[in-house]
Amino acid sequence: MVVARPPAPRTLGERLFHGAGARAYDALTDQPFWHDQIERLLDLVPPATGPVRVLDLGAGPGAATFVLAAALPAGSQVVGVDLSPAMIARARAHHGRRFAHLRGVSFVEGDARALPFPDASFDLVTGHSFLYLLPDPVAVLAEARRLMRPGAQAVFLEPADGTSLVDAARRGLVHAEAVARKPAASARFALSMLAWRAVSGTIGRMTPDRLTACFEQARLEPVTWRYTLGGLALHGVARRGAAKVAPA
Repeated sequence: MVVARPPAPRTLGERLFHGAGARAYDALTDQPFWHDQIERLLDLVPPATGPVRVLDLGAGPGAATFVLAAALPAGSQVVGVDLSPAMIARARAHHGRRFAHLRGVSFVEGDARALPFPDASFDLVTGHSFLYLLPDPVAVLAEARRLMRPGAQAVFLEPADGTSLVDAARRGLVHAEAVARKPAASARFALSMLAWRAVSGTIGRMTPDRLTACFEQARLEPVTWRYTLGGLALHGVARRGAAKVAPA
């Protein structure tokens, strides 16, 4: 099968995560504090009681994909998708060198608006700092809905508008004991937060109303939302409604 090469990056978000940007993003986000935030995505959906199939949108160099795969029941499959060839190359390299034991992981280079998977083929869709980068998040969510089985949920973490880094620090963004245990990781986390706020401030952050509207326009049912990271980020959950049964 011949897979068309995605177009050259056009938006600021796309340009940031190609080439050298992919290396910088990888270095800043592959760390325990971000991994903890990824694990918390699973706290927002019903626990899996058996193997599930998960689609990780905007997978980047694979940090979220690997964390999800390690946390899910044995036999689960996690497919990481990203538009950037550089990101997918790094994700596959990490898989081979560091996470080969996670056999249910795979990575696909592709446009999240038109993915090469059959309808209703995933039990869960995730995205970490992804929707805010998109010029048309509703189109991507509509494609996610196509891929979700009836009753499946989608859960996202997005940068939130309205809170400063100073306010977040006052609310205990990173606990003092965690900083004392891992000062180097804490410094890298702080640097990643500064970069994240700078980028999201330029591109545009999410509000609960905007995220809910995106879900509804994509014909997904909003389930819940909550602030995290001291108010700097927003968790949002939506579901695809169960299939309607025709009357006998």
